[in-house]
Amino acid sequence: MKTPLRSGELSDTPFVEILDVYCQTGQTAAVSITVPRPTGGEATGAFFVEFGTLVDARFDGRDGAEAVRHALKVQLGKFQVELGSRSARRTVHESWAALSSSHVPSRPVAPPTLFPVETGQRPTPPPDPSPRMTPQRPLPASASPPALPPSSSGAHPVPPRTTGPRPSPGDIAAVVAASAGAPALGLPFPPPATSGPRPSYPSGPATSPFSGPHTPPSGHLSAPAFASARQTPPRNGLLRTALVIGLAVVVRGGLAVGMATLANRSGLTEAPKAVAKASSPAVAAPAVMGVSETEITLGMAAPLTGVSKELGRQMRIGLDVAFARANAAGGIDGRKVNLVALDDGYEPARTRDVMRELAEQKGVFGFVGNVGTPTAAVAVPYALERKMLFFGPFTGASLLRKEPPDRYVFNYRASYGEETAAIVRYLVEIRHIKPEQIAVLAQDDSYGDAGFQGVARVIRQLKRTPSSILKVTYTRNTSDVSEAVARILDRKANVAAVVMVATYRPAARFIEKVREQRPNMIFTNVSFVGSQALAEELVQLGPQYAQGVIITQVVPLPTGQSTVGLKYREALASFAPEEKPDFISLEGYVTGNLLLEGLKRAGRNITTDGLVDALENIHGLELGLGVPLGFGLSEHQASHKVWGTVLDGAGTFQNLDLE
Repeated sequence: MKTPLRSGELSDTPFVEILDVYCQTGQTAAVSITVPRPTGGEATGAFFVEFGTLVDARFDGRDGAEAVRHALKVQLGKFQVELGSRSARRTVHESWAALSSSHVPSRPVAPPTLFPVETGQRPTPPPDPSPRMTPQRPLPASASPPALPPSSSGAHPVPPRTTGPRPSPGDIAAVVAASAGAPALGLPFPPPATSGPRPSYPSGPATSPFSGPHTPPSGHLSAPAFASARQTPPRNGLLRTALVIGLAVVVRGGLAVGMATLANRSGLTEAPKAVAKASSPAVAAPAVMGVSETEITLGMAAPLTGVSKELGRQMRIGLDVAFARANAAGGIDGRKVNLVALDDGYEPARTRDVMRELAEQKGVFGFVGNVGTPTAAVAVPYALERKMLFFGPFTGASLLRKEPPDRYVFNYRASYGEETAAIVRYLVEIRHIKPEQIAVLAQDDSYGDAGFQGVARVIRQLKRTPSSILKVTYTRNTSDVSEAVARILDRKANVAAVVMVATYRPAARFIEKVREQRPNMIFTNVSFVGSQALAEELVQLGPQYAQGVIITQVVPLPTGQSTVGLKYREALASFAPEEKPDFISLEGYVTGNLLLEGLKRAGRNITTDGLVDALENIHGLELGLGVPLGFGLSEHQASHKVWGTVLDGAGTFQNLDLE
């Protein structure tokens, strides 16, 4: 049995083979796939095998066996396998043997052969119907017509009109060259001067559609000269007539030929304008990357696999639901808004490649909903370097909140500093915990550092030294908190409350180990933890582990009766009915609607800078949160509100007044 790679292309390793290996070998794994839709965008799926049994499947809005059958038909896309990953759901109730045996793989149709392989010869292309502007060989001297003798007035006489065949471009060029005393080049233009100064074309008053007012250069007809030219035929009339006719032949403008004859009679004033108008192609508006007549495509870099995958998945759900709701109502000026989400595994080393793929291969208009602080440290410079929008990331780090703000970076949520300030004041002023009894569990990276700095700032305001704060850490994308637990449980530490700047799995392990020995310890966490995922982890351990855990939030209760909560749940039921309400997906929903408001205001001819200007003019926007949202030239964070929540033993969130 062939063992598939842990990641790769479905065109190389069929999906049926991947699942078959893990089912037949009795392994536990999650297989994630990303498949391009024919109409644009991508469909994603996740399939969970536990000890060789396929237990859960979801793909493109389908669940269970239906999702599996739909995925078995896929031939293009990418896959990634995460060993040991399990699902809390059971949606597949048919055996893998029955599902796979009903699948008859279709043979892919070979693409048409563009060139014969046997001969290696290319087919002869059809003749080009348009004449090419390529110089011809000079006519031999014998072929050049004699120059016409000048009249007594010094001007060349105008030849009489004939009814013979139309002269060819070469014949006309020969006449032009002969009348100008220069060799024929086969072009319908007089040869350029080989000596003398180049004429200058200064800007000035008159009318130029490109540079505004313009003064005609020396040698061109002024307004009085045009008037006189209409009354008196100019010198070298034959030369100018031949030139106009030659241009008309080249651009295949029959009307221009007629205008040339009329111009010869009336002074050759209007004909050049007619020729220019007939030959000028329509200038198309410059294309904007990620924007078509029917779609606006946005990109997202987030963890879709690994121990933090629920953060990226929930943020994506919220954005998808917001955009789907808008698309169902007609989109933005008739355009549908699509989201392309790619997995960076919450690893900064992968983030730049994902950002580059989104921008340079997927061609997205901008970025929305990126997840994480350490990944933002890589993603933001890339977006700024390309002057692309970086909107509503799922992070409260200060690196996205500069003063003055970066032009292309916008935040919806309150910062980590605001969250930690609210919780430290609550612990000190309401729970009467001494500042020196507060410790911090921080992820060992820029996310943890950002949260710790927020705690230290409030401690300084309370006239305490931040160095007295006990800070313990763990490594990103792991759940190994053993060393942090040991330091907190040290009797010398005298810790009464821990402010956690962590993600849901290591946070749950930390609470489990500490609470076993310190049942009265107060645990708090910032919103990035993944509140619902943390609650589920703690409930599985037992009610005593979930009871009393505090989490600060940047949105109200998703199950509450606020206007935004009601509209969010209604949209969730319509476009993602299999999903439960969640704080992160609600944040994604609010972020998506905030961006949609900016897109509406930017108008049909949207550009990045036009959208930035529109966003900076959003003031007092009501989305049902209970607080108005807005931006400005010096304010790129829409909300500063922090809500408090606390878990009960059943894992249900209740409101907590932090003041």
